[in-house]
Amino acid sequence: MFRDKYRNAYDCIQVKKLNVEELLQRTEEKKTIGKRLFQNIYRIAVPLLSLCLIFMLVMPVMAKEIPGVYHVIQKYAPELTDYVLPEETLSISNGIILQMEAVNIKENKAEVILSFRDEEGSEKNQIHGEVDLYDSFRIKNYGETSAIGGCSFLEYDSAMDKAYFKIDITSDKDFSKNKIRFSVSQLLTNHVEEERYISLENMIENPQEKIVELNGIGGIGDRSKIPFLEKSKGIDNRIARVMDEVELNEDLLTTLQITGIAYEQGILRVQQCRGNFQESDRHIRLFLKNGEGMERMPDASVSWKEKIEGEKVLFDETWFLITEEELNQYELYGTFYITDGSVKGNWEVIVDLKRG
Repeated sequence: MFRDKYRNAYDCIQVKKLNVEELLQRTEEKKTIGKRLFQNIYRIAVPLLSLCLIFMLVMPVMAKEIPGVYHVIQKYAPELTDYVLPEETLSISNGIILQMEAVNIKENKAEVILSFRDEEGSEKNQIHGEVDLYDSFRIKNYGETSAIGGCSFLEYDSAMDKAYFKIDITSDKDFSKNKIRFSVSQLLTNHVEEERYISLENMIENPQEKIVELNGIGGIGDRSKIPFLEKSKGIDNRIARVMDEVELNEDLLTTLQITGIAYEQGILRVQQCRGNFQESDRHIRLFLKNGEGMERMPDASVSWKEKIEGEKVLFDETWFLITEEELNQYELYGTFYITDGSVKGNWEVIVDLKRG
């Protein structure tokens, strides 16, 4: 019953905001109407203003009766409060419900709040904390030729059993007269992160090396100072010399581990294996920490792929430009992130963005 009242109230908000001063001003401009007309308009204006205030106050109260939606939207995207979608805007696949909670459109940009929860009666309990769309979402604005989007996990509401996401979309066409289609094909439903101390006692001296073609490169330092970055075919930093100290075997397919640590040429080198990435996401955020708790981020890092028994496995090598004296003042730490528990499905929601 409450749900129906909420929708009816939402659909009926058509009254424009009025105020007494505006009515008084309009009345005075028409002096020929006289004092009697002024008094009548005043009597009318007060109840109209009260009606508007009722609508303005009732809607937040109603929204608070849906604590999950109200809390998340107010916290992460308050401008979407007036764009909450009906509960029917959802899709069910493999025991999990994708629900579009709110959409706000401005020209060719769209902000979207969506959630995932277990289907009622499901015994699988697949949604129980942070989840990841793992780049499996697709966004289509009808009539466009291209669109870009990104998503971020917001929070998990245990009371509502909902994991919330925010998606931002930019299209080459305005959304005002089009529909938009969201589809998701895979969720990762387990997430663990743990900070660990990493010992530097057994660093490799003069490690063996190999040249690899890079899949990615990052860092905050001056890459020109990294001697391990090479040039290929006239393009800078597309290949690199990395440590070749680990045997490529099937044990590396599903693990997250440090595969080599060395110090040479004023650079601390740390290599990690992230396993295959078809149904999981694993990585280590490496940093140095001194006795005062000050953290030092890597100057550069690279990633590349290896093939093990026909499967692609992802490796990273991270570099810290640091003197031996400085290194003696720091310890190495890593935050280990593992997101797995793959659930594949066919979630799709079509939202009509026309504004009547």
